[in-house]
Amino acid sequence: MFTLQISYPVRDYEAWKKVFDTDPAGRAASGARSVRVYRDTEDRNSVAVLLDFDTKDVATAFLDRLRSQVWDKPEVIGQLMAAAPSGRILEEVAREGQGAG
Repeated sequence: MFTLQISYPVRDYEAWKKVFDTDPAGRAASGARSVRVYRDTEDRNSVAVLLDFDTKDVATAFLDRLRSQVWDKPEVIGQLMAAAPSGRILEEVAREGQGAG
């Protein structure tokens, strides 16, 4: 399993979430098996999104689509982001506890 971890420094969480929910990069059709959204407990405008994919290639393709179709648009970055988002792909190598399989 491969997880795309994205950090979003947003200006306004509610405004960002409205756009996120429209799925502008097509995560629903991209092969994402699950999507989890987290907010920092002290900085409520610091958001982390984790998307799980079966392969590194599919995760990489989705990250590339995000960069070219969403993050590179000044109207998105300027209005919704306090700084540029960042993403990285993680490979699961071990799991313990609840949900381990």
